[in-house]
Amino acid sequence: MNKRSKTLNNGHRVLLVSLFGSVTAFHGGCLKDLSSHLNRLTEMIKEEAEPHPLVVVDPVKGCCGREYERPEWNIHFSRVRETIPRLNEFAERHRAMGGRVIWVKPVPWTEENLPGNINRLYRENPRAAFYVTEHVEEYSEFQPGIEVKPRDQVVVKNSYSAFTNPQLREAIGSDAYLVAGFYADGCVNATIVDGWGRGFFTIILSDLVESMDDPVKQDQKRHLLSHGWPLMYGHVMPSEEYLRLME
Repeated sequence: MNKRSKTLNNGHRVLLVSLFGSVTAFHGGCLKDLSSHLNRLTEMIKEEAEPHPLVVVDPVKGCCGREYERPEWNIHFSRVRETIPRLNEFAERHRAMGGRVIWVKPVPWTEENLPGNINRLYRENPRAAFYVTEHVEEYSEFQPGIEVKPRDQVVVKNSYSAFTNPQLREAIGSDAYLVAGFYADGCVNATIVDGWGRGFFTIILSDLVESMDDPVKQDQKRHLLSHGWPLMYGHVMPSEEYLRLME
């Protein structure tokens, strides 16, 4: 555990940055005002001289494009597409501060490309099956509008978590990273949980993770941002706040 996580977890306290921007602490089952702890968080993040690497999960056509929406399943990506300009702006400002950007792409989501456990799930539970059957080769291409620069890194995965490709660990090159991308309740969550189990500390950029338009998926995202992630897997904060802390 690094110095920052030791300090934050002293006394079994964790910081929770809610969707409404309030800062509270959970301690012994009680919610307390924690404005003073935000100052501590500021100093802790500034302890590292360089910005944390940014990992962006699945900004590809198959997770963003209209051609991959399935209205019959209530699968729409308009909120995901609305996130892309903010994501590009943050990535550019992050690079300008010396930060690195790592883009994570899935393989084309077909039976021959996926591991045995996913294929078994899809066989035994048809409701879970989500093979891509149209525009297969284009599925893994970056969504138009995503701005990948020559010095950025690209990692390809064949499962939900980006850490299933060992190249990601090498690309991050430190014990903490920023995460953004799609979908909050799917591959982003799988990456966060898997990375935590491998010893990585996570800073989740709350305005740069998104899910499908479905109200159920949006509720899941809100719960992860307000409870699931900050109480178990790292810090949650808006991208603008992170940039301010690093200035």
